[in-house]
Amino acid sequence: MTTATNRLCAIAAGLGLFTAPVDAQDETIVRIIQTNSAGTDAHVIDPATHEVVAVIEDVPRAHAAVDHPEGHYYYFANERDDTVDVVDTRTLRTIMHIPLIDQPNKLVINESLGKMYVGIRGAPYTQVIDLETHAVVKTIEMIHGVHNVYVTADDRFIVAGLGATPSNVDEHTIQVIDARTDEIVWGVALDGHRVRPMALEYNPDGSTRRVFAQATRLNGFYVVDWDRREAVDFISPPPLPVSRQNFDGIQDGTGHGLLVLPDQSALWYASLLDSRIYGWSLPELEFIGGVEVGASPQWLTATPDSRILYVSVVGTMESVAVDLESMEIVARIPVGHAPKRNSTHVLPAGRIEIPGVGDE
Repeated sequence: MTTATNRLCAIAAGLGLFTAPVDAQDETIVRIIQTNSAGTDAHVIDPATHEVVAVIEDVPRAHAAVDHPEGHYYYFANERDDTVDVVDTRTLRTIMHIPLIDQPNKLVINESLGKMYVGIRGAPYTQVIDLETHAVVKTIEMIHGVHNVYVTADDRFIVAGLGATPSNVDEHTIQVIDARTDEIVWGVALDGHRVRPMALEYNPDGSTRRVFAQATRLNGFYVVDWDRREAVDFISPPPLPVSRQNFDGIQDGTGHGLLVLPDQSALWYASLLDSRIYGWSLPELEFIGGVEVGASPQWLTATPDSRILYVSVVGTMESVAVDLESMEIVARIPVGHAPKRNSTHVLPAGRIEIPGVGDE
């Protein structure tokens, strides 16, 4: 199954829209990719064993990774060279570099329209890449440089979080792009705060219900109502005593890492300040609890069955696997320097990595 199909199937399963898996006969493999923001490589983790099964070389300062809808390629946002690096998923070799207008940050695939969107942090743009030609086909002007971009489950919209502090409390720090026209259609202000990671929640029909957004200098997240197009709440974890908090290296990113599980059952948040991850049930947003994972947790991704959460922990240079049923750490996986962005990839079994071996 392809990227968007997997996403919609996971949402549908979590919402009870069907009881049997779609295309269950299709053999797939799951891989967790952990990028290393202070290095030139990325680690490939098998979630079945919690072991590193390969290392992708020559992906310097990779901000994030996504995969081609048919599983042929990984795409890495290369902050050093201002490119998207295209890596063959079998050989794990870089086969081309797509030049960008400036430094990229997060990128995302819109499968149904055959496009990739790249947030440009170094300049006020989002760039659109055609997946068939690997050419930039449009540059969308934004208010500021873009930190993170996300695609809605129905592929209708791209949600972009801006990477600069707004000039006033009414200036939009989230902008929404209509993926059919690649035009900005609306935006949201967050009380003058710069937005960090975001996560999206969906209605039973797959349309977008809420956006959860972290903001600078705040230990918690905004709740944005999609239909009202405004922030309606701000939620924080229970406060810890200062003696149990860690102020080293957080800069203005008190929290950095936010994820709605594939089955839409919960929202998870990474607090750099608290060295913990925290969960809230959905849709009620009732607090579940927290797990101490180590200094500077930075990003979150989950297995497709929503059972295991992987947390990048910069302070220990590990990817930490947390069992969400027992709320316990089940593995600490050594990775590279300053591990931050991580992601889950479901690929055809025929694309399993064979480092150093060419395609047949």
